[in-house]
Amino acid sequence: MLATGLGIDTTFDDTSVSILRGKHEILANLTLSQYKDHEEFGGVVPERASRKHLEVIHLLIDEALKKADINFTGIDYIAVSNYPGLLGSLLVGLTVAKSLAYSLGCPIIGINHVEAHPYANVLEHGEMNFPILHLVVAGGHTLLMNARDHFDYEIIGSTVDDAAGECVDKVAKLFGFPMPGGPIVDKAAIEYSGYDYDFPRPLLNKNNHNFSFSGLKTAMMRFKENSMLFDSSDPKKTDKIDEIGPILASFFKSVTDVLIKKTFKAAEEHGLSNISVSGGLAASRKLRKEFEEESSRRAVKLYYPKSSLCTDNAAMVTCLAAHRFEAGLVDDLSLDAFPNLQ
Repeated sequence: MLATGLGIDTTFDDTSVSILRGKHEILANLTLSQYKDHEEFGGVVPERASRKHLEVIHLLIDEALKKADINFTGIDYIAVSNYPGLLGSLLVGLTVAKSLAYSLGCPIIGINHVEAHPYANVLEHGEMNFPILHLVVAGGHTLLMNARDHFDYEIIGSTVDDAAGECVDKVAKLFGFPMPGGPIVDKAAIEYSGYDYDFPRPLLNKNNHNFSFSGLKTAMMRFKENSMLFDSSDPKKTDKIDEIGPILASFFKSVTDVLIKKTFKAAEEHGLSNISVSGGLAASRKLRKEFEEESSRRAVKLYYPKSSLCTDNAAMVTCLAAHRFEAGLVDDLSLDAFPNLQ
């Protein structure tokens, strides 16, 4: 009989609960986004995020059980993201998960949230072929993982400063758009060519697989300061997507060029013919199109999830936990939370 797991993810500003049967069947996957609660601050306020998690998490668990049409007696293990993320937010999810595991007498499985992102592709496509190169483009992390098997991988490239998703959000904010900035930038990238301006492509030709987007963010700041397109006396001018669309499209082309070139270069150097893309920025239609075209040109197998599984969600967390549960890799109630990627 297939095991059923209940997963919790509260790493940042989204509260998510999922129930998964086996390793692929999503019975429930509910996520409550908080971005409206933080919009006035221009970014996520950690204390407000953890308080919101606490307010809604039990309601989401009840709703997930109803949607899955089961009760707690049908749960075989509890999965929870315990790193990386905002410590207060992590502790809310971890405390609830521990309480459930204790009261139900079932195993608890701690999950690396970043490691879980590629498992969105398992939910979408079934088991991936190993070895495989994972590109994770989440809000706080951009990294390349050479995965030889489940739980057996090496990080061969990561960001040395701002992650790609973080850079996109900050540039969108710079031009007057509210968080999250990804959908606005992606819309511009779809509608405009991306060739109107030539912005930097950091570390594009460096002989390593690391990423850097801080310099690109600074270049966009300098461009806005020096451009005649923007009138400081008319702050609403930057809200007009038809005027700044070509700028955002050209900016995003710089981002996608770096991600595409470095990913396929790393795959070639490591002899890998399978690539997966995941993480919040992977929800971009433009990024997906670029990866699909390049993988087709190179005859590389590409795994790419639907957009709803790209952003933070508990289903990917529970999917990774299902593989760990099957392998007998479980934790105990001494499980702790860690804000940084270990």
